[in-house]
Amino acid sequence: MHRRNNMAKKLVLCLLTLCLAFDFITPGPLHENVSMSMTPRAHKKPGPVKSIFKRNVIGCRNDTQYLFHDLCCDSCKPGSFAKRKGCTKDNPTTSCEKCIDGEEYMDNYNYLSKCLRCGHCDTQHGFEVEKNCTIHQNVKCRCRSGYFCNSSEPCRHCYPCDECRGGKILESCTQTNNTRCDRAVRKKKKTAEYNNKEEPNGMLPLEEMEPLRYPDIDLLPHIPVIAEEMRHSEVMTFVRRLNVTSNRIDVIMKDNPNDGAEQKIKLLECWYQEHGMKDAYKTLITTLRDLRFRATADKIEQKINGARK
Repeated sequence: MHRRNNMAKKLVLCLLTLCLAFDFITPGPLHENVSMSMTPRAHKKPGPVKSIFKRNVIGCRNDTQYLFHDLCCDSCKPGSFAKRKGCTKDNPTTSCEKCIDGEEYMDNYNYLSKCLRCGHCDTQHGFEVEKNCTIHQNVKCRCRSGYFCNSSEPCRHCYPCDECRGGKILESCTQTNNTRCDRAVRKKKKTAEYNNKEEPNGMLPLEEMEPLRYPDIDLLPHIPVIAEEMRHSEVMTFVRRLNVTSNRIDVIMKDNPNDGAEQKIKLLECWYQEHGMKDAYKTLITTLRDLRFRATADKIEQKINGARK
């Protein structure tokens, strides 16, 4: 009898052990009628998982708010910046401060630590101020009188308008278009001037003059003087004609912002390094004349020849 009781106890213990082991691998309890005192604490049904993305799903207003430590803080208004970023649950307002009028601006809601610097209308690029910089908007530039810009926005530099010397103006120069000249009138007049073999002063026509000879000289020491005699638009046209790449031009422009004089020097140095000393002086003068910058070519030639004497 005693032996049977021991076997019954062992059987009950085995059944309980099997039930507990099976409960470990099942998501919910299979024996709901079992007393809570018999259920191990490790088997307590887990509660719902709290989503860490709950606030992101709700989101802040992209135009006027920003997310800061799970709080939606109010952005600073245009014309100001965030003196101290962040806010509290009770006070969603950001500590903001106004930009310096005439020096800085901010044209959007923001939480930046400082305002943006006002731009500069560089006269070396042919620009003038159309609208002054305010705390709410950057300066607005336009081509000054006698210059135009035919590139897409934003305009990077303005070109001087052509003059119809000895010709008829078909369309006047505007902010976006160059002067249109009646080339036929100009050509006809030039042909009439050279009907005779000699000019009134006894000189041969330009087409029959002996070409000038240009010595191979090192232009590097003369580049500051050359740049001083050339307008910014002339330098840009010159280096593009002689195949200086747009990438190199862009790098020079970005490395020397708001400094037109230094940009001219660096652009000319870039061309000279690529070309080399051989025929550089001749290329400089003849290219400027081909581009109809004859007055500039004459001044540069005079300065260089004078410095060499």
